[in-house]
Amino acid sequence: DKVQDILNIARERAEFLTAEAERLYVNRMRQRFSQINVAKRIKRTNPFLLQIRGAKTVREWAALQIQSALYASEEEAVGHLLEMIARTCFPGATDPTYPDDFDFEERPSPNEVRGYQVKMSWDCMPMSSRKNLSNTIRIVRTEFAKRDIAFVGFFAPCYGKATTSQPPGQEYISLGSQEFWQRVGGGSAGYDVRVGKVCALLCSEFRAEVMSTLVPRLLENLTAAAIPEIGDADGTINYSKLFRRVNR
Repeated sequence: DKVQDILNIARERAEFLTAEAERLYVNRMRQRFSQINVAKRIKRTNPFLLQIRGAKTVREWAALQIQSALYASEEEAVGHLLEMIARTCFPGATDPTYPDDFDFEERPSPNEVRGYQVKMSWDCMPMSSRKNLSNTIRIVRTEFAKRDIAFVGFFAPCYGKATTSQPPGQEYISLGSQEFWQRVGGGSAGYDVRVGKVCALLCSEFRAEVMSTLVPRLLENLTAAAIPEIGDADGTINYSKLFRRVNR
């Protein structure tokens, strides 16, 4: 009921978002922080940076690794959740004709299709990807034109973009983040704030469980599993072993 009221959507859509939050955030986080995956975690270790950070024990390595993984996993999970919220709440949103490139479409008239590519933030899209999106839109526009349909492409960052813009040579419109969420909310001002409340409502309780239960358990298990691989018997990091193990 709270999700329905905050986002002003139908009950079935609110129930769908609640289920999707469990799939996209809760289940992913539970899986990633219930498994030790010691070989994979060691392989992802930057031994140069680890020394700069002053890590001397395997337990300190494990704590830093888990912290980095936690932030990266949350960014990914919440990004997928925000995409789903946008797609679910956007008035008239439909499945995209080209799902590899766009998250959803709207059709304001029989002769116009608007495609939206949703990303977590403005700076998560490198210049090469921006050029690729422009190239893709040229191709998509040509395909729709064969059916006498105009196509307009939008890049929609969930936060960080102050204004809507379309620099010369860019084939898509970069939506300001506030304007994007206002569109998602059917014209409701401050809809991004509402979405933030819903994300907290759906995810914060489980995040507390991750921090209080799963992370401490993983810290102990990961430390014990990694000592034979990268440490000495007293639990200190053996950097010679670590470098050889990382590059194996």
